[in-house]
Amino acid sequence: MIDKQKIKELIILQLEQALSNAVNAAESAHLAATDDQSVAETQYDTLGIEASYLAQGQSERIENIKQQILKYQQLLINDFAADDEIQLSCLLLLGSAENAKYYFIGPCSGGLKVSINGEDILVITPHAPIAQSLIGKYQFDQIPSMGNNSKVVLEILAVY
Repeated sequence: MIDKQKIKELIILQLEQALSNAVNAAESAHLAATDDQSVAETQYDTLGIEASYLAQGQSERIENIKQQILKYQQLLINDFAADDEIQLSCLLLLGSAENAKYYFIGPCSGGLKVSINGEDILVITPHAPIAQSLIGKYQFDQIPSMGNNSKVVLEILAVY
């Protein structure tokens, strides 16, 4: 059994690392934008302007990551049984007996991957096409594959 609270903690940890990296990048961009060497010497010298745009973009990224962290901190982790409808905070095993993957439906940060006990878990959001076809379904329901081969059907093997 995979601990969903641990999944939440690992997601927050990865987001906090991304936040730290973004803060460092924003500080570097801000220093570059205000550095004496960034002062334009000609009308074609745009280094200072480019650095200020970069600093602004990094600041927006910081706010976005902070919001993601807050959403996960506020996320209530629910336990699901086979007869419960799939929804937010659901961990599920999707695929076939030969090829199955874990997915966690989170409020944001789709595409983030965490590993627990050697199992990779991909975060998907309710806005993702795969999540839209999963939400409201139940264990052992089937959904069409999201890949190139639309004839493949995926089964919801387990719901946690």
